[in-house]
Amino acid sequence: MLRSLIAALTLCLTLGLVSPAAADDLNDKRDDVRKSIVASKKDVAESKAEMSKAVAKLAKAQSALAKAQRALSAADAAVAQAKSQDAAIAARLAAARDKLAKAKQAVAAARAEVDAQLSVMGQVARDAFQQQTDLVGLSVVFDSADTGDLSQRLHWSTTVFDATTAQLKRLRDLKAKLVAAQQAQAVIEQQIAADKAESEANVAHLKVLQSQAALARANVSGKVASLAKAKTAAKADLAAEQAEYRKLQSQEAKISAEIRRRAEIARKKAAAAEAKRRAAAKKAGKTYVPRNQSSKGFIRPVNVSPGSPFGLRYHPILHVWRMHRGTDFGAPCGMAIYAANDGRVASAGRQGGFGNYTVIDHGIIGGKYVSTGYAHQSRIIVHRGQRVKQGQLIGYVGTTGLSTGCHLHLQVYVNGGVVNPMRYIP
Repeated sequence: MLRSLIAALTLCLTLGLVSPAAADDLNDKRDDVRKSIVASKKDVAESKAEMSKAVAKLAKAQSALAKAQRALSAADAAVAQAKSQDAAIAARLAAARDKLAKAKQAVAAARAEVDAQLSVMGQVARDAFQQQTDLVGLSVVFDSADTGDLSQRLHWSTTVFDATTAQLKRLRDLKAKLVAAQQAQAVIEQQIAADKAESEANVAHLKVLQSQAALARANVSGKVASLAKAKTAAKADLAAEQAEYRKLQSQEAKISAEIRRRAEIARKKAAAAEAKRRAAAKKAGKTYVPRNQSSKGFIRPVNVSPGSPFGLRYHPILHVWRMHRGTDFGAPCGMAIYAANDGRVASAGRQGGFGNYTVIDHGIIGGKYVSTGYAHQSRIIVHRGQRVKQGQLIGYVGTTGLSTGCHLHLQVYVNGGVVNPMRYIP
């Protein structure tokens, strides 16, 4: 810091001793540095083509990553749903198999009961056949010893008939029970077959979904890597740009200090001249009328309303604050650009991100040294050193340099530093 201060003091002492021609050379040097500075002070993402590309790649990578993550989420959700469905099918199959086992047991028990009843009915049929003759009814009557015995024999015959009928009814009921059990078993077997088919289809679908999820996951991994690469590139470009910006800021500080010194000299000269005029007026006995240092006012350089304003902006990708150091006017390409005030053209030509750029020095206005800059012109029709009048045609709106469309980017410098142009422009 001490060395810088000594160098600055040496510069100031040297400048105080230089000739007018050397001072003009210094002005030229200042103008050259100013060209580099105003180009560097453009928005961080717009100051270099490489930076713009890195930001674009970063934004594209972020968008692709978000899309891939949504696809992965959908694939994972589909896999989870398929697995849940497979678990539900497996639960149904297990329950159906339990029901089938019980149904088979019921069928077997019903068949055993039917077989047992058939055996009973067969024995009854054989006994009835062996005892069946045409005289069996008479034997019941004539073989009775008395009326009591006859009554007992008739009751026994009715009982045997009733018992046979009951056995037949039980046989029919058991057969109906067997048929119902067999039908229930068939229904369960059909359900199991359907569940098995659904399970097989779901397993095949699950494999497809898992394959899609694996691809989506791999895609996300690739996008993450791409995003990281884009971020690294953007940060590297940002770091390089910030380093260059800091370097130019240092140069700007030196030039601004010299501009302030020269402005102070100009003010002192103006004050001395004013004092001389005051003394001359007094000596001549005239009323002294002080000169007005203010201009007659600035005009709007293009016939359109202002758009993007001067001030800090937050970069959504790089997460840094950046300065928009002027005001944009959304004029169409080819629209005439006029000098905002009287002045001298300090520079006119290609200047990096500003494209075709013209800077006009307006001198001391209200005690401050004021300049205006006109960026992105399609064509410049003035030259360095030329005196211009307010409202004089100086160029045409374009989109040269780092510009995304036709517009005029206007900057206002006060004592070497940028200020909000709308403080001067109506």
